[in-house]
Amino acid sequence: MFKKGGRKMKRRRFKIWAAGIVTALLAAAGSGMAVQAAFEQTVEAAYNTAVQGQEAMAGLDVSVTEVITAAGTNTTVRKTVSLKVSDSQSSAMKADIRIQTDEGSTESYYADNYYYTTTSDGKVKREMDQGAIWQIINSHTYANLTSNYLKMLTQPEAGIYYYAATPDTLGSYSKNLLEGADDGQGIVIDSLQGTMWTDKAGNVTQRSLTVVYTVTTGEQSETFLIQTSVKYNHSGKDVTVELPNLTEYEEKTAEQPIEIITPLTQTVYVTSDVNVRASGDISAVILGGLNAGSGVLETGYTSDGWTQIQYNGAAGYVWSDYVTTTEPVLTKTGTGTMYAQADVNVRTGYSSEGGILGTLSKGTSIEITGTTSNGWIRVKYNGGTGYVYGDYLSWAVPVVNTYVENGYMSGVVTDASFGTLTIQRDDGQGTATFNTTYAQLNFKDTLYTGDWVEVSYSGAGAPYTASSVTDYTSHEDAAESQSISVEGIVLSLTPDKLELQGSDGLLRTFDISEAEQEMTEGLYEGKAVVVTWMSSTNGAETRNVKAMRIQGE
Repeated sequence: MFKKGGRKMKRRRFKIWAAGIVTALLAAAGSGMAVQAAFEQTVEAAYNTAVQGQEAMAGLDVSVTEVITAAGTNTTVRKTVSLKVSDSQSSAMKADIRIQTDEGSTESYYADNYYYTTTSDGKVKREMDQGAIWQIINSHTYANLTSNYLKMLTQPEAGIYYYAATPDTLGSYSKNLLEGADDGQGIVIDSLQGTMWTDKAGNVTQRSLTVVYTVTTGEQSETFLIQTSVKYNHSGKDVTVELPNLTEYEEKTAEQPIEIITPLTQTVYVTSDVNVRASGDISAVILGGLNAGSGVLETGYTSDGWTQIQYNGAAGYVWSDYVTTTEPVLTKTGTGTMYAQADVNVRTGYSSEGGILGTLSKGTSIEITGTTSNGWIRVKYNGGTGYVYGDYLSWAVPVVNTYVENGYMSGVVTDASFGTLTIQRDDGQGTATFNTTYAQLNFKDTLYTGDWVEVSYSGAGAPYTASSVTDYTSHEDAAESQSISVEGIVLSLTPDKLELQGSDGLLRTFDISEAEQEMTEGLYEGKAVVVTWMSSTNGAETRNVKAMRIQGE
């Protein structure tokens, strides 16, 4: 068979794994294919006349769609064929065969008793008689599937034929269905079922086939389903084939093979998910598949761009563009948030030789986008992509020791209640709260909201414990607006008066008629509260002080 592919073919990545196989088809060979002594003569004659009449047509315009599905998996492989033939009954016969698969595409032509194709050697042509080109056409369209190869043939209504076959009845015709297969690859057709439609004149208009085949080597086996639809886009007349300029194709004689297999034994790796085919041809039957990164034994390579490998003990072929002698680093897509378990560098690549983009502190969260086969994590970093070695990242939030010994912080005061200080931090990390009960207070006069202060502290936060608070701001012109707060216990309470035993040891009475009350459970005797008022006496007054705000739980 002439190869219809070459190194110049356009290639695309794909997966071979597919959805489950129809159970009824697997059982068909054993139960649905009941043995029949003979077909109804008029049905068989009409069927064969329609089949054999396809080669007798003046021209063909055929579209073929084929989908291969592997048992137990979820991805399919698709192939389409566009085939045109004109002047099929004369020496002026021309053919244009275009094949498109998930692996790539190729175009072949026939004219003047020559077959034109493209290989790694460039554009070549070889002398071919019309019988040989019809074998190629029939292998794509199954146009010569006569009743000799069938076990069942029925005609439920005019213009429709149902048919089926088994391995025994198909015999040598299996080569048409399993292109490129040889006896050592353990490929067996389990069943074939199909339907053929004809027009009123008895010409074939459409055909569908469903074929189940199994590849078995030793104790391993894989089962595949081929679903094929063949559509005739004409009535056999007025088909025109426009061929490109074929003068660039160089002739090869029968003694010059279109491709040569060069033996070579070495371990190779596939760089993406690929099909393994029975021969070096994008139309060859699929034996199985290899996942990206898989290592296999190469046994040779062809001159037209295929690598021969040992696959389940038999010869298989993968496209050489996806084969390398160096084990590839593969990245698998993934998403989520992980956390640095220690201070770790973010690098430009998945190697310790990669440049350093920055550093993640312990406990820092990072959004991931994938993982590599050599243990690195791909992450989003500063609007771009970086890599962190996987041992330093975890899905769990690490326990981070936040205790600070002899710390220093500065900022602007946002709250200065009794015993508590809150500042807006200068380092941009939000706010920080300090317990100032035992702190040394270094003020020029007093502490106001808006003052800039320096705080020495220790602890783990919520709040920190201040050892000193220093405020260099003078408030000589603001004495009248000084805010004073005191914490204490309510001793007595009326709607307008509150008697408070302060934590500073003083007993005070407050006018609370205009005071703002901030508490969840109400005001009552015995409740611990903080009372704030305005004063120029630094809080020394104790009788009938006009309260601004009362705070409590």
